[in-house]
Amino acid sequence: MSSPRITLYHRDGTHEQPSGGLLWVLLDQLSDLPGSGSVALVRDGNDDDFIQAWRLPDGYRLLAQEGQDTPAELAHPVAFDAAFEAMLAWNLGRGGWRGACDWRSAAPPPEPDTPPALIRIEYHPDSMRTDRLGRYADGQFLALITGTRHNAPGAIGVALFLFDHTGTYVSSRIHNDVLDDAHELREQLIAGLPNTAYGDIAIRTFSVQEGDVTWELVDQTAEHGMPRVGFYPMDIMFSPPWDGTYCT
Repeated sequence: MSSPRITLYHRDGTHEQPSGGLLWVLLDQLSDLPGSGSVALVRDGNDDDFIQAWRLPDGYRLLAQEGQDTPAELAHPVAFDAAFEAMLAWNLGRGGWRGACDWRSAAPPPEPDTPPALIRIEYHPDSMRTDRLGRYADGQFLALITGTRHNAPGAIGVALFLFDHTGTYVSSRIHNDVLDDAHELREQLIAGLPNTAYGDIAIRTFSVQEGDVTWELVDQTAEHGMPRVGFYPMDIMFSPPWDGTYCT
C-alpha cells in the first residue's frame, strides 16, 4: 500500500513528499517578522488535512487539522525541536505526532453572555469623554464634563467619581448646573486628589443620582440581547472585546 501523498507549501514554492531534512531547514529559516510566511504540510491535496507552522518572537505556532469533520487544533508557543518533531511525525504518518506539543482547540472561545465584572475604560487625552481618568493614592478616578439634558439650556454637568483599587464605587462630587468654566472646575476637583496619574481604569457598574440626573454605568445586556454596558448621561456604550474603547 502506498503512503499518502504529502505536499509541502512554503513561501518560495512547493515540494512533493518532502524529506525530514528539507522540513528542518525550512522551519529553521522561517523569520519571526510579520508576513514572513509559513511552512505547511497537506495530505492528499485535502486542504482540511494539514499541519502548518509560523515563527513568532516567542516560539513557533502550529495549527493542525485531520479532515473536515475534525476541529482544528493549535499549539503555541512551541520550541523549534518540538515543532520539528510534531511536523516530522505528521509527515511520516505516525499517530503520535500530537505528543510533542500541548495542543488545544483553535476555535475562538465563545463570547460570554454577560459583561465582565470590571469594565475597562481607555484613557485617551484627545477624547472629550475619557481625557481625565486614572489612578490616585486611594484607588481610581473618573472626571467628566457633559451636558445633562435635564437641566436648563446651556447648563452642563461636572462630576468626579472615585473607586477603590478593585473598581468598586466609593464616592462622588457632582455639579449638575455649571454655568461658568466647567473645565476649570473639573481641574480643581482632580487637583484635590493625592498622587494622580492618568491612564486606563477598570471599574464596576454603579449608579448615582444627583438632583434629577442619574450618572451610571449600567449593564444593558437584557435590553440589547447581547453583552453591552451603557454609561449615562455620557450616552456611550462598551462592548466586546472589552478593550476600553466605546461607541456613541
